[in-house]
Amino acid sequence: MSQLTINNVRIAGMSACVPSTVEDNLTLPIYKDQNDALKVIASTGIERHHKVDPGTTASDLTVKAVEALLSDMGWQPEEVDCLAYVCTSRDFIAPQTACVLQDRLKLRNDCCVFDLPFGCSGWVYGMSIVGSLMSHGTFKRAILVAAETNTLNRSQLDTAVRPLFGDAATATALAFDPEHARPMNFVYGVDGSGYQAVWAPFGGVRNPVTTEALQQQEVSPGSYRRGVDMIVNGMDVFGFAIKRPPQSLKELIATFNIDVETVDLLLLHQANKFIDEKIRKAIKMPPEKTPYCLEEYGNVTSASIPLTMVTRCREKLSGDDKHCIACGFGVGLAWASMEFYAGNVKVSEVITY
Repeated sequence: MSQLTINNVRIAGMSACVPSTVEDNLTLPIYKDQNDALKVIASTGIERHHKVDPGTTASDLTVKAVEALLSDMGWQPEEVDCLAYVCTSRDFIAPQTACVLQDRLKLRNDCCVFDLPFGCSGWVYGMSIVGSLMSHGTFKRAILVAAETNTLNRSQLDTAVRPLFGDAATATALAFDPEHARPMNFVYGVDGSGYQAVWAPFGGVRNPVTTEALQQQEVSPGSYRRGVDMIVNGMDVFGFAIKRPPQSLKELIATFNIDVETVDLLLLHQANKFIDEKIRKAIKMPPEKTPYCLEEYGNVTSASIPLTMVTRCREKLSGDDKHCIACGFGVGLAWASMEFYAGNVKVSEVITY
């Protein structure tokens, strides 16, 4: 069993930026019958999502989120020791987008920056990686970005995908603080045999882009995608999501002797409401302790947990320490759960761009 405890690091601030363009699932042009849209909304809980305009990337949303966070916290760019960029929709094949962000954000030349190309489990994985780097005190301040522009790499003619996914960028400020930080605990899991449950077949080194991969193909009646578009095999994802995340959370609870009664917030990757409710009930967490933002933002992959915290937990996180457990799960197929405390967090207002 893979587990990790991190000391001396706390969440100091959070921010989020979403595109100003909103798509309402009820009026999507891909549906010939509004009843089809109503069925999707009823089964997923997703009513709308935010979508970037042509020419806007996840890094553009990131710059806005990080600049707002630094300003609200009173941190100077040169005080940031580390920037981690969790995102699969990177600006270029090379270089890493984090390198470009170092210049755009005016971070120091000796700042540690790197990309983490995780999907839906990315914020939890990122917290453990950046937290580990900071735990000995060499890095005092760090920014963990979790961002995605799903609408750019998923077919807009795919009726199974377009209603579900939205775009967002989030920034989490982490501080080395031995006096006030409480331990963060993690457990991890992966089943790479299921990688084709959520994947893009073409565009990498194994299957380079071809002319055929750029052509729209009808994959089901009225639904189209290209070989370079992300595929979501719904039944495979569903079977995975109702099994592995509850197991992971139960493993976290047992490994670190967590009294579920003392947990203030269960923070889940915003996959869809039906799946998340299965997970919530499996660990017997009350609904009032399980916030959702998917009805407004859809599935924003790695950004979904921090976006939920920014948009639904702002007041709670600004007060005394809240005992939290979180679980991210998806692309890989990978999953990870964590226990942490969050209090006196500077949470910025959501920015639209």
